[in-house]
Amino acid sequence: MQQRCTTVLYFRWGVRYRDAMPMEIDLTQRLAMIAEATLDLVATGGIDAVSIRAVAKRIGGSTTLVTNYLPTREELLRNAVEHALAAWDAETEGVIEGAAEDERLAVMARWASSTTGDDAVLRRLFMEILGRSEPESDAVALLRKDARRAHEGLSAAAEAAGAADAAFTADILHLVLRGFYLSSLEDPQGWPGDRVGPLIDRLVRVLIAADPET
Repeated sequence: MQQRCTTVLYFRWGVRYRDAMPMEIDLTQRLAMIAEATLDLVATGGIDAVSIRAVAKRIGGSTTLVTNYLPTREELLRNAVEHALAAWDAETEGVIEGAAEDERLAVMARWASSTTGDDAVLRRLFMEILGRSEPESDAVALLRKDARRAHEGLSAAAEAAGAADAAFTADILHLVLRGFYLSSLEDPQGWPGDRVGPLIDRLVRVLIAADPET
């Protein structure tokens, strides 16, 4: 969702929540550990499995190890979303780095339509949040903001690729990629990377070459 409300969350912050928790710990590391524990719960039971008590148990400490930083369940979900999106941003930059300007659209779309690492877990989390959380919730607001930013990225890449109608190209790819995220959860075996990748590549070529008057 650059986008993909897709790619991997490796947590490269240097500390695993399964390790012994030191008395003094950097705030960024603590939030990363809490986010990882939250995503582990989502992987096994969806967002219904997420609670302050469950996250604290997963980390191996008391609830205050969580509530001192994130006092509500809503903030737990927001924190998990923030860390997921930050990881995706970093990976997106790595993927497009070095790509020629006119190739970035194809590279971005191909990356967004792949499934690796924790992608399925993150898509599940995002879909459940969008479907079940209040529209005004912080987590929904983050996802909405990220989607709009991703669309802007597609539009800029479409212009750089020489698309005759960059706005139309970005709109179509945005909708197709969002549909792919749902399909990848609905039938992951039916939409593997070796099927989706060539389809997306072909769609990008068609959109770039499309006559804006037709």
